[in-house]
Amino acid sequence: MIENGMHNKLAQASSPYLLQHKDNPVHWQEWSDEILALAKELDKPILLSVGYSSCHWCHVMAHESFEDDDVAKVMNEHFINIKLDREERPDLDKTYQLAHQLLNRQAGGWPLTTILDPKTLVPFFSGTYFPKKPKFGLPAFTELLQNISRIFQQKREEITEQNDRLSHALQTVATGTRSSQGESTESLAPEFVNSVLQHHDKRYGGMEGAPKFPQPAIWGASLSLLGSQALTDKQAEELKLAVLNTAKGFCHFGLFDHLAGGFFRYCVDERWDIPHFEKMLYDNGQLLSLVAATGHYFAEGQLMQAVDLTINWLKEQMLAPEGGFYSALDADSENESGKSVEGAYYSWQPKQFKFLAEPERVIATHYYGLKKKANFEGQWHLVAREDWREVAKKLKVHEKQAPILLESARQQLKLVRDKRPLPFRDDKLLTSWNALTLQGLLEAKRAGSKAVSDELINGCKSFMRHQVWKNKQLYACYKDGKAYQEAFLDDYGYLAKGLLLALSDRFTQVDWSWLKQICDTLWQEFADQEEGGFYFTANHHQKVITRHKSWSDDVMPSSSIQALEALWVVAELTGNMEWLEFVEKSLIKARAEAVNAPVQYASAVRLLEVWQQGIELWVIRGEGYELPQWQEYLTTGLNPNRWVFAIEHGANDAEIETKFPAKPGEEQTLRAYCCRQRQCFPAISDLANLKRFLQEK
Repeated sequence: MIENGMHNKLAQASSPYLLQHKDNPVHWQEWSDEILALAKELDKPILLSVGYSSCHWCHVMAHESFEDDDVAKVMNEHFINIKLDREERPDLDKTYQLAHQLLNRQAGGWPLTTILDPKTLVPFFSGTYFPKKPKFGLPAFTELLQNISRIFQQKREEITEQNDRLSHALQTVATGTRSSQGESTESLAPEFVNSVLQHHDKRYGGMEGAPKFPQPAIWGASLSLLGSQALTDKQAEELKLAVLNTAKGFCHFGLFDHLAGGFFRYCVDERWDIPHFEKMLYDNGQLLSLVAATGHYFAEGQLMQAVDLTINWLKEQMLAPEGGFYSALDADSENESGKSVEGAYYSWQPKQFKFLAEPERVIATHYYGLKKKANFEGQWHLVAREDWREVAKKLKVHEKQAPILLESARQQLKLVRDKRPLPFRDDKLLTSWNALTLQGLLEAKRAGSKAVSDELINGCKSFMRHQVWKNKQLYACYKDGKAYQEAFLDDYGYLAKGLLLALSDRFTQVDWSWLKQICDTLWQEFADQEEGGFYFTANHHQKVITRHKSWSDDVMPSSSIQALEALWVVAELTGNMEWLEFVEKSLIKARAEAVNAPVQYASAVRLLEVWQQGIELWVIRGEGYELPQWQEYLTTGLNPNRWVFAIEHGANDAEIETKFPAKPGEEQTLRAYCCRQRQCFPAISDLANLKRFLQEK
């Protein structure tokens, strides 16, 4: 390839995000060894633009700059321009987001606009959104690029020195080598809970401030810690109220789509009133798990209704023919004038309610607050303004009639909205996000959701087994019948946790064998066997500047923690002492990293607490019809350190290879075997003894 022959190459891409830019006058390239070598040969800086298909500000920058001939001319003259879908290459996104944070001393985001030295791929400038003309206190994009090009030509020595420092800092921060070297696995629950309670928004739920993200890892950990012996009674009681208040905030206000179900990415205000309207699969998978578990624990029917609606939304708008789920719905869609604007699909005017019959119209108008001031650009984004019982009392509607009228109004409004142009759907399927959704579906089933089905669960599992698992190699992405991009830690870690939950729901030799293969790969390709923890990339992956190793949560839970939990449970089932020693070593490292900011390490705090309490492992063996009663008894309630696996008689012990084979003389009788805190107990043969055993522990 020669410089003058360059043109926009994105028409060849798989990513829907990259395809959105295939007609830009910018000579966009995909990230590849070939294009990196060309940039190095030409000694031309790389403009790396990172985003994703449902990102609102990515669209804004595209329309203002990347579709503009004058801007494109400057970009093409001075840079090798690479477009990157952060959902396809989370490894690169992690590296360059961290570099942005170190260069600017503030968090990044999308679009990410970063300029790389072609020889080292280390960025010497990084920003996010830039406008074509100066506004919001930001410079014009073309002037900025011309200045950067001039600096690159005139100040190479300074850039090299800065890049050396940044490269060292990236390697230090990305691998956690700054952490204090403590040797403790002591619980961090009290410190974590104190911080959560200090920053909890007691009025609206979630954490204080705006914009407001749901942060399911924090609240999932909070829920699991409610029974922690490390907490005072006062802490436990306040935390219980905070968890319930937060789950209600997620489901009652604007974060939730009240007509079709599903959660938006975040809200721009502290009241959970107005969301940023994209719907991401990873959010919905996590929030299914959290809201279902919370609804089940507190016996809150309205939370379970939100779970059921969200599952229905997944089936209606996100389910692919292969059984997995698509990635996202955009925030923008066409309004009545045919213009693409944010939130158009979800917004209403009171006159649009007139088709409803009077009882439904009146109760819906009060419930959604349409008598009050419009809350979104002259229109209404539907929010539950009042508790339905208060509305019923105010309108003198019988309590049994009110939910029926509201449900009738919801269904009719949804039918009208379904006729609107659907926001753009990113139709690639991501393994990690589908694995989180599998976890959510299984948690919803355990909580008693009416909408979830074994068919839906098995379809999601089947997609991952048959479409992205090839010759014992997992792939991260799937689109148009093709799996591509070798998987990362989040793909393996989330899938391993999902398979554990699936085995706890129904134990099959196929899933057990698959889980062991996944864990073997985690051990061989991702684990830092000497120091503990996992790298985000496999041993054989391309290394760009550094390999990341971290225990913190971000918009998704720590894949290191989910991978570690899977290895731990499999090690307990099989008696793998090497893995058990690795788990302890890793938790020491995780705690050392988490101790100064436990809320950022919620998943690690949760698993440290399980380590302190001791994992409780149950294997029930019996006939298929005998198992559910015992299994349900053991899995009811909040037991974050308990894993239950029910294995039918006739399973091949040689293939299962656990340390719980049916003993001679017990092959045809119902038995429960329990190990906890490195101690195994005699088999239990009747339910009364099982209940007595649990009461005595």
